[in-house]
Amino acid sequence: MWKFIHHWLNPHCIECQENNERARWCESCETLKQQLAIVNHNNELLMNRLLEKPEKELDKPPVEITRPRTLSWNIRKQMLEQEDREKARLMREAPSINELEKELGVSRE
Repeated sequence: MWKFIHHWLNPHCIECQENNERARWCESCETLKQQLAIVNHNNELLMNRLLEKPEKELDKPPVEITRPRTLSWNIRKQMLEQEDREKARLMREAPSINELEKELGVSRE
């Protein structure tokens, strides 16, 4: 009741104005204002980046597009057989385990 009478008699009191300003100020509101300013700045940068005119691209030579070749079964079969022959030749020419053990001076016995 006292506040009402005081405000009614002295509507522009300095103390009342300071109290009103303190009541209006809120730390979380200030934080939100700062965050909003940051987001607005980022949005402005993004829009400027999106709306800027692209630089002219240099003339690049066209890239040749090669279609995948399908191999007939006969050709594929010959390729697989050739690979198997090569593997078998390498296995024949590879030194045996016994030879490697003798060379290193290690014996299983």
